Amino acid sequence: MKLNNAIAMGETGAWKEAQIRANPGSRSQWFVTLYNDQNKSFILADNDDNPITVDDINVLTQLIKSIGLKELTIFL
Repeated sequence: MKLNNAIAMGETGAWKEAQIRANPGSRSQWFVTLYNDQNKSFILADNDDNPITVDDINVLTQLIKSIGLKELTIFL
């Protein structure tokens, strides 16, 4: 899910849940999975459709806030 689309959908209240998980390819990086009200999952991606992965979880918490969610689950 491209970031701009995720933000637009978040403005309508489409997101039910966000999860931050460790990247299986690099355990020092993290990514976000979003779930809509039908429990369909989407990996958060940049606007070039590349999955957003970062070393600092705090960056992802700010992205999650920008799409309208106030809570998240982190899987170690």
